[in-house]
Amino acid sequence: MPVRERYTLNSTAIGELDVLELPVPPEGSLNVVRACTQADIDAPSLGKLVVRSPVLSAEILRVSNSAYFGFPSKITSIAHAVTLVGHRTLRNMALCSAMKETLKPDQVPAFPVEEYWESALRRAVCAQHLAVEVGSDTESAFTAGLLQDFGLLVLFFLHHNRVCEWPGLAELSPDARYELELQLFGTTHDKVGLQLAETWNLPPVLKLALGHHHDGPPEGADEQAVAICRLTQCADWMASVFTAENRRHSIKLCRSLLLDYFGVDTAKCDGLLEQIPGLMNESASSLGFGLGEQVTYDELIQEANLNLAEENLNFQQMNWHLQHTLEERDRIAGELNRELASAREVQRGLLPSDSGGCPGFMGLNLSAKAVSGDFYDYFRLRNGEIAFCIADVSGKGMNAALLMAKVSSLFHCLGKSILDPSKLLGMLNREILETTIQGMFVTMVAGVFNPDTRRVRLANAGHLPVAMMRDSRLVSEYPAAAPPLGIIADVVFPLEEFQLSGDSSLYLYTDGLVDGKWTIDQETGVAGLYKVFARHWQAPLCERLQYVAADIRALAGRLEDDVTILALEI
Repeated sequence: MPVRERYTLNSTAIGELDVLELPVPPEGSLNVVRACTQADIDAPSLGKLVVRSPVLSAEILRVSNSAYFGFPSKITSIAHAVTLVGHRTLRNMALCSAMKETLKPDQVPAFPVEEYWESALRRAVCAQHLAVEVGSDTESAFTAGLLQDFGLLVLFFLHHNRVCEWPGLAELSPDARYELELQLFGTTHDKVGLQLAETWNLPPVLKLALGHHHDGPPEGADEQAVAICRLTQCADWMASVFTAENRRHSIKLCRSLLLDYFGVDTAKCDGLLEQIPGLMNESASSLGFGLGEQVTYDELIQEANLNLAEENLNFQQMNWHLQHTLEERDRIAGELNRELASAREVQRGLLPSDSGGCPGFMGLNLSAKAVSGDFYDYFRLRNGEIAFCIADVSGKGMNAALLMAKVSSLFHCLGKSILDPSKLLGMLNREILETTIQGMFVTMVAGVFNPDTRRVRLANAGHLPVAMMRDSRLVSEYPAAAPPLGIIADVVFPLEEFQLSGDSSLYLYTDGLVDGKWTIDQETGVAGLYKVFARHWQAPLCERLQYVAADIRALAGRLEDDVTILALEI
């Protein structure tokens, strides 16, 4: 039975890991790594080993010709490249190549391998940078930092069902992550790393770094072993400053360890951390890593609220600071409320103020927030007909309100010259597609009513059905026959034409009236709304819409979405 099936979470014995089930890196790359540790190896001999690995050969030529090294002429020979970059840089490149080839993304399904390698590179950069400060072997420190958590990647390889735990692990400090690994896998990455190092016959200094960066070097270890274990432990904490959720804890532990182990005081520790993002970009460029934007140490300090002045505030100072903050909050809130009130007044100005010479039309708009993403409009055309519409912009808040204002203005302007609702929606669709933020759209019904013939022409772009009711009965519905505006270019919006009788009413409404959790006579949604319309059919139109809104509010409680109704009654 494969290891990932028989290896239980209760097991703490690393010996239960079957060596045959562990991932194996390319032998050619490992041979280069081992050869780089030999004092008498020369560049031609290393070059011969490198050319046996096409992947490593291509990588060393790419890096040696990159801006990172800046050699004046193009390097085409592997032996020449080996000579120029040096044994230790070559070892790092060989290990990077080997580790990436050992576990590719498709071998650990759904695991963000690139995200893991970015965190590994950050530990490597921290270890190398600290080694420069304390006068230790920088290349060995970089390699050890890069590999110290490789055992964790192997654990996810052995336990595919635990991949979902990665985001939680990635946000923990080293000590908390270590404890959670033990709970999840029954062992930890350093134990797996030590077995991997022994199985792959890695150099002794790397075995120590992989296997003892948490519990310290084995008893009797020499000075170099102690240094590499302490370097990798400090690098782990330095890297966690940029990734851990509790950055305050990581920064404090980082400062303490660097002082205890290497005599690096707080100011120097902070100075080292400030340089890590820039060094990350340089190292990523040289090793072919793709990185996202790096957060600066100053930004992390602000986020963690670790300014020494704030830590040393006495109670009275803290109270003053809190009072000042509350006053500032109230001032900003007041300004914001005034701005929102102004925006709301502007929006109200976009709605018809009264019948506007359009008898039979009546509308109502209630905002769930200070500003609305719904609107309606109607106005008389030069030929005596009346143009009307109702629309709902996706989303809520200021973005939706701004798009609503734009679409409302476009309709009011273009609707006076484009008298075909189908063509009008086509024009609006093109305008919205050209300038709107991606992902936002508008559902809309546009229509034209002839008061003399009582003829209605309308087109529906992804909006809720238009309802025609006679007394308390639903006569017909006119649903959407095309998608909303702002999604697809060159859409045809089919035209509906019908006659209004003298005792019928036409209702247009937005989804705030049908998406709530309210019920009436055990009906919800559109069917429930029609029952509310029917309940008040005998009331005058101006009062009827107010009654409908009051019923919906009573049934639904707090409005979760904007509520808009437009009605036409002969």
